[in-house]
Amino acid sequence: MKFNNVNGIWFFGLSGVGKSYASNLVFKKKSNSIIIDGDEVRKYISTDLDYSLQSRNIQINRIYGLAKIAIKSQIYPIISSVWMHNELAKKLYKEKIRLIKVDADMKQIFAEHNTYKNQTNVVGKDIKYGEIECTKITNKRNLEFWKTLEKLI
Repeated sequence: MKFNNVNGIWFFGLSGVGKSYASNLVFKKKSNSIIIDGDEVRKYISTDLDYSLQSRNIQINRIYGLAKIAIKSQIYPIISSVWMHNELAKKLYKEKIRLIKVDADMKQIFAEHNTYKNQTNVVGKDIKYGEIECTKITNKRNLEFWKTLEKLI
């Protein structure tokens, strides 16, 4: 598998679309890599944050810092987060970290995923993405998702 001269890969998208799945697929193929999952960073590092837009911006900046540390240590970061904004997307481009938005059938996700039920400050429900320059892929929960992903990395 080629990794197209990038220093890392960052998946973002709504809860339940398959970012962790994609991260694990890449992790199995890429040696000397680390998964930096936004949920894990929130659990162990960002315990002081809530889910407001301000906290989400702080969170992705912390994740970005961890990615930079990994790259400096010659480790390939595979990152996933729910939130993203164009200012950080531009930094990722300069750092050669490939940004990929993962989409899926949102009707199914909204029906199945507890994140979207009776909660506030939810990305995709209360908080919307702005225009973000990135690659976009759709997880249809089949082999085609992997084939598309493989072409991108």
